[in-house]
Amino acid sequence: MKPAYVIVVPWAPDYGGGVNEVVLNLYREMLSAGQMTPLIMMSDWSAWRPIERTEDGRRTVFVRLAAPWAKPGGVVRLLKWILTTPFVLLHLLWYCRRRRVAAFDFRYPSLDAFPIALLRRLRLYRGAVILSFQGLDLQEARSAGPIEGALWRFVLRSASAVAACSEALAAEVARFGGPGVKSVHAIHNGVDIDHLHGEIDRSSSLPPAVRERDFILSVATFERKKGLDLLLGAFARVHRAHPSLDLVLVGRSGDQETRLRALALELGVAERVHFYSNVPHSRIGLFFERAKVFCLPSRAEPFGIVLLEAGAYRVPVVATRVGGIPEIIADGESGLLVEPENSDALAQALERVLSDAGAAHEMGERLYQRVATGFSWERAHQALRALVKV
Repeated sequence: MKPAYVIVVPWAPDYGGGVNEVVLNLYREMLSAGQMTPLIMMSDWSAWRPIERTEDGRRTVFVRLAAPWAKPGGVVRLLKWILTTPFVLLHLLWYCRRRRVAAFDFRYPSLDAFPIALLRRLRLYRGAVILSFQGLDLQEARSAGPIEGALWRFVLRSASAVAACSEALAAEVARFGGPGVKSVHAIHNGVDIDHLHGEIDRSSSLPPAVRERDFILSVATFERKKGLDLLLGAFARVHRAHPSLDLVLVGRSGDQETRLRALALELGVAERVHFYSNVPHSRIGLFFERAKVFCLPSRAEPFGIVLLEAGAYRVPVVATRVGGIPEIIADGESGLLVEPENSDALAQALERVLSDAGAAHEMGERLYQRVATGFSWERAHQALRALVKV
């Protein structure tokens, strides 16, 4: 039996979002490489012992993973944890040996990693424990109270490796972990260009409202940190010079959607702005294929995997100079970068791309080459493989 690589996630990976795209692509790459058997693990409070079954074609394990302390719960939760966890840990150890588990990779780490970290600290489990931070997970860890903070320090110092999806995020994780934490590895996420193109649902088509239109595209959750309000302001300026141009916002539903719709109305561009919520990933490629330019105006962005997808479709990019974005976009070569919170600069960059089709085409081509050669899942897999000793 091949050694197993367990990818631990806090939710079902078919739920939309960048973290889940990472998990599904990593699972597929490991399966293709054939060196280890990938498994997806999710915490299930009712699963006292690991329960393995096939979910959507992927081997998935359900088991009770939980921290000894959390709010709400407090002391009552702690007592329940003390009474029940020894049985869970024994079953986990049995499963690790039966399945030859070489690594637990916590994608979007939380204190649910505590039981595995405890097994490793006690030297009962000798495989790798990798904490792979994606961004929001670090924010949640930072907001932990004093007891949770102590548990986080234990988990971080018990891990065999800590990773982050960009150099910028790796530096933040290192500051959070402090001197007791091993060096943080920056392992960029990737994109499988052939798979991305092949998964497009050709049985569907673009919505009629934009089917024959030229448009600026943004794919982002409707939340404040994505800066879509700034993009609306920039579009209102750009639209004056390009009255036939539309703006298409594709994203997961968020708390800002109502406000963004109201802002589009206030700016007088509501008829030219199209909102599409919770679009299946297999249909997003249809939008990329028609987009004149892609814009990601984030206020914060740990990595920006959607920029890799824009590159896979050779779409010129305008984005903000935050987080991991400059690690993907070389300003002036494979896209244009502007400072965050600057709607005027965003409008100027968009205008620059829209007014020079030749330069826009060259930027899209250079981004494609950069993504194809530097951001493959094979490279990400090999970097993770180097953290596992089998």
